[in-house]
Amino acid sequence: MPVRNLPVVSGQLLVLGERSLATRYGTFDLLIARSLQDQKHVLALSRGDVSGEEPVLARVHSSCVTSESYGGRDCDCVEQLDLALEAIAKRGRGVVFYLMQEGRGAGFLAKARDRMIVQASGNRTDTFEAYQAMGLAHDLRSYEEVGWMAELLGLAAPLELLTNNPEKARGVASSSGRPVARTQSLDGEASPWNRDYLASKSRSGHGLEDPVALDGAVLPERVEAFDPYCLPGQSRFVRVASYLLPVREAEVSTVHWFRLYAYLDLEERSAKVLLAWREGANAKPLLHVQPEPLLQRFPEKAIATDSWEATRAGITSTDSALVGFVPARGFLTTLEEVPGDRVLIEELMQLHLSHPMRSSGPG
Repeated sequence: MPVRNLPVVSGQLLVLGERSLATRYGTFDLLIARSLQDQKHVLALSRGDVSGEEPVLARVHSSCVTSESYGGRDCDCVEQLDLALEAIAKRGRGVVFYLMQEGRGAGFLAKARDRMIVQASGNRTDTFEAYQAMGLAHDLRSYEEVGWMAELLGLAAPLELLTNNPEKARGVASSSGRPVARTQSLDGEASPWNRDYLASKSRSGHGLEDPVALDGAVLPERVEAFDPYCLPGQSRFVRVASYLLPVREAEVSTVHWFRLYAYLDLEERSAKVLLAWREGANAKPLLHVQPEPLLQRFPEKAIATDSWEATRAGITSTDSALVGFVPARGFLTTLEEVPGDRVLIEELMQLHLSHPMRSSGPG
């Protein structure tokens, strides 16, 4: 990796540093940058010498906190990331560009409302129709950061892009300044929990087989759509969405259904996420605050001992629980992650318990 003397700027990216990162597919070189425009982090995980004229195997991956951090199985994002890391490790040369573009660039809260709308419709509305109902374009992602990160890596060759999405290939080529020589599909397996999501992608032109023959999962309880509203008696936290998230267990054929609550913190201008396990009028839930390191989205082992994946077995053995997630606040100069502040999420959890869900907001 050519980056050595900091600070270094490429386009709108400020390099924070570089380090090695152990994953289940071996060690990758990790380049960490931060956008000067929106303060989001951008990562590049590379293997081997990516300079030279031969096309470079590459995955341009958009973050998905629900599958990569929470263990959600209602999409194929974490499987796509895993398959890409494996393919690059086998090739011995390539890079994953990891962009913080939740919900196809619309942000996490829009994604949460998308899932709520889809589930409330009984899957008669698909994810693209939900975006249209919210007044959003189907895909709001941009890929300029790929070109800036490629420049930092010394990558000038065309990309052999790991994707099932022809629109992404065209978007990367047009906005990153790096031509796409060819694409290679990532063939994950459909499941009852992501069947409808994959079917909608297949119908929209992705190179995926429509899993029409597979039975979809049945939601264990009703989901209703609602307009966002502030919790009564305070003006900081806005309840934005609520839906059911199927969370995987060590056995891939097993899920536990959690209810996800998405909040907007108006003071911090950030999303806050709670997962509820077995809610009930008489339930006295166990309260648990879960750290959410960014780099744990690329685990070294199948189950990290300090991760949410290792913790939730205990959660699901209780009668009721409420989990609040605390994202890391950034990186130290040593490139270790700074833990987030748990006090605010604890406050939100108490407020949440004081104000049970109502389907139609305050009106």
